[in-house]
Amino acid sequence: MDGTGLESLEMNIHQILLFFIPLFLVMILTEHAIGRKRRKSLYTRGDTLASICIAIGQQLIALLSLGVVVSAVMMIAWEYRLFDLPVTSWWYLPALFIAHEFAYYWFHRLAHEVRWFWASHSVHHSTEELNILAAYRFGWTGWLSMGRLVFVPLIWFGFEPTIVALMFAANLMYQSWLHTTLIGKLGFLEGILNTPSAHRVHHARNASYLDRNHGGVLIIFDRMFGTYVEEQENEPCDYGLVKPSGSHNPIRIAFYEWGNIFNNLKSNPIRYWPGFLFGPPGWAPDGKGTTSADLRAFYRAGHDVGQA
Repeated sequence: MDGTGLESLEMNIHQILLFFIPLFLVMILTEHAIGRKRRKSLYTRGDTLASICIAIGQQLIALLSLGVVVSAVMMIAWEYRLFDLPVTSWWYLPALFIAHEFAYYWFHRLAHEVRWFWASHSVHHSTEELNILAAYRFGWTGWLSMGRLVFVPLIWFGFEPTIVALMFAANLMYQSWLHTTLIGKLGFLEGILNTPSAHRVHHARNASYLDRNHGGVLIIFDRMFGTYVEEQENEPCDYGLVKPSGSHNPIRIAFYEWGNIFNNLKSNPIRYWPGFLFGPPGWAPDGKGTTSADLRAFYRAGHDVGQA
C-alpha cells in the first residue's frame, strides 16, 4: 500500500458508515414502531432533532479532512511497519479482530477517563434517552482530541490501515443495535459480547454504572481489567451526563465540555492546567472536584451504610 488510503482514516470510517444508512433507518423505524406498540416513548422531539443535527454535522466535518495529524502518524507507522502481515492468511482477520477489540477498549476507556478525549466523546453521552438514533450521535472534534492515535500500534505492527478502518466501522455498526431499551438480557452472551444490557450500563449516569463496559463487540476486556458491571433490575439506568448542558442546541452540545475546559483554564493558575486538560472529568485542584471514581466511592459508602 502506498499510503493513499491514509488521507483521512476518520473520513474513511464515516464514509463507510454512510453505506449502512438504509439498514440504520430500518432499525430506527422498527424500534419506533415496537416502542409505540408497547406504549413507550423512545423518541422525544428535542433529543431526536439534536441527534439528527449532530449526526449531519459530523458527516459534514468529516468531509473537511481535518484529521491530518492522525493520518500523518498512521502514514509514518505504516511506512515503518514491523511486519508485512499476509492479508490472505486465515488468521489475519481473527488476529486483527482481537487486536482491534483490545485497542478499542482502551480507546473507549480513555475517552471516559481523560478529559481531553471526553470533551469530544461526551457528545455521544449527552442524550437523556437511549435509542438507536443515539448511536450516530458522534462528537464533532475527534480530529482535535486525536483519540484514534490509540490504533496506530495496529498499523505499525503490520495491519493494513484501510482494513483497520473497515474493522472500526464494522465495530461501530455492530454497536448501533446496542442503543436500545427494548431488548433484555441475552443469557450466556452477557459478559462475553457487548449487549444492549451491557451498553445501557455504559450510557447510564448512575454512580454505580459510571465509566463501565467500554468494549466494542466483546466485553471480555472489561472483565479482564475490572470495568464490567452487570445491569441490575433494582437499579434502572438513568441516561445522560452527570452535569448536562441543559440544551437541545446541537452546537451547544458539541462544544459544551470544551467550553467548560476553557472556563476552568481561564479561572485557574497554569500549574493546574494539566489536571484540567488530561485528568479525569470532574477533576479539580486539592481534591475539590467530583470524578467518576469519587461518585462511585460515595455510592459504595452510602450503600454499605444502608446495608449495615
